[in-house]
Order: sequence, then C-alpha cells, then structure tokens
Amino acid sequence: MAALASVYKESDSFKAKFMKAALASKGGATLTKVAMATKFGNLERCAKQNRWGNVSPETITFKQLKGFVIFRLNEKIGARTLQNDMSMIRRALAGAGREKFAQEICSNVALGVPSGTRIGHGKVADPEVLASALENAAPSTKALIQLSRFLGLREREAVMSADSINEWEIALSQSRQITIRYGTKGGRLRVVMVSPDILNKALAGVRAAKEVLRQQEYLVVSKNLKAAVEQHSDRLAKLGLKGENSCHSLRRAFAMDQYKHYLAVGCSEKIALSRTSNDLGHGDGRGRWVYNNYIRNSL
Repeated sequence: MAALASVYKESDSFKAKFMKAALASKGGATLTKVAMATKFGNLERCAKQNRWGNVSPETITFKQLKGFVIFRLNEKIGARTLQNDMSMIRRALAGAGREKFAQEICSNVALGVPSGTRIGHGKVADPEVLASALENAAPSTKALIQLSRFLGLREREAVMSADSINEWEIALSQSRQITIRYGTKGGRLRVVMVSPDILNKALAGVRAAKEVLRQQEYLVVSKNLKAAVEQHSDRLAKLGLKGENSCHSLRRAFAMDQYKHYLAVGCSEKIALSRTSNDLGHGDGRGRWVYNNYIRNSL
C-alpha cells in the first residue's frame, strides 16, 4: 500500500486518484492535464454505469479495463482515441506501482483495442472558404485567422499572441525567424522561419493584429483564457471555418507552404519534412508523422 499513501488518498475522488497516479508516473503540462481529466472522466462514467464501486489505480482489474474498452467502442470512438485513453490509464497504473500489469497483461491486443492508423484525414483549408471568412470577419478575428494561416499558430497560440506582436513585426520585417512563446504545447518555445512565399502575408497579419491591439488589450477580450479560446472557435465556426476547414486546416496550409519551400530550395524530402515539423512545434524527429497528418491528403 506504499503507492497509495504516497500518491493519492483514499478520500480522493475517482478522477483525482487516477490523475495523481498518472502525474506521479510522469509529470504533465497544463494541456496534458486537461486531456487526462477528460480521459479519466470517461473511465469514471464507465465505472458508475457498471457499478464498479470504489475503484482506484491499485485495484482496477483486467476485466474492468476490458469492459471499459467495450464501453468506449460502443460510443463509436476511433481506434486512435481509444489507444490514447488506454495509454493514459497505463500511465496511472504505473504511477500506482503496477507497471508490469499495465504493460504486459493489459496490452491493447489483450484488451481488444483495435489497431489504428497514424495517417490523418485532414486537408488544407479550402481557399474559397478561407477567402469568404477573411472578407466577413471582424478585424480582430481576421487578424487571428491570418496569424494561424501564415505563421502556423494553434488557436491557443494565436489567442495568446498579443505580447509577441511587436517582436514578430520586427523579425519578419528583417526576414528573420520568429519565436512562439505563449500558448505552446508543454510551454516549449519554438522558432519559425517563415518561407519567403508567404512572408509578406504573415507580416500583414501581424500588422493587422497590432492595429487591433491599439484599441484593446487582447485580440480576444474575454473573462479568461479558456473562454477566449472558445469564443474564438465559435467565431471561426460562424465564418465557415469548422469541420474540414477548422483552425487546424489553416496550420495544414502553412505546413504545405513550408514543405514546398524547403523542397524548392533543394532540401531532400526527409530534411524538408524535418524542418516543417520543427516549424509546427513537433520537433525535427516527427517529419513522417507531419507528412501523414498535415500534408499527405492535400497533395
């Protein structure tokens, strides 16, 4: 019972026990913790529906985990989503001192988790949909769309970019790389060398954002960051930037521009993908993954 005493308390809620055990196994950034809460919430729903009682990472059984897999498959989720659910649960099991049980007994194959492809289905934003959105967007939203499209920013990064706008304007006007500091995954800084083909459009987006910030403190004015991101997403959806043309499709369009530029200047496909992966904030070792999820379906 040493793990129980050091990781979580008996009085903790179902979700808290799994969260604390998972974080004890391996720390997590803010976005990782948000994902954890969602996934352990799914497990908690299953536990309540099936009346498992006082279950914890120390006591959950193979049969119960098998039941969870069936529960999630009945909700028609994809294989990759279920694989991610199980990965997080194994992390909690390891944090409670059950790593062998997690890795050897509760494998995806043993639990009946279907195999999934790492090839995504998304495409770059439809140019007509994007043009219509830019034409009809309010100045602040238009600036945010431009930042996402021509700097490859995630929604959260774009919403939190106010403190970087002046720095980016100077760097882009001198054709230098920019640094993404706020809203990044895991809080990791990344640098982006915007390709010459879209440099002027990127600079125009930054200057449009700067103009908005003369009138207000943030690009999205809201009670907190979460509400600001949700507000921005709702505005994009109303402009048609949803589904296949969501904000992520703008990042895919940016990735395509970067990839084609690196090829055009003589980089091998491997190097072009590596540099594009870095520009997106995924690191230089995930080039093939970036190809499958950002580029492949739009070529």
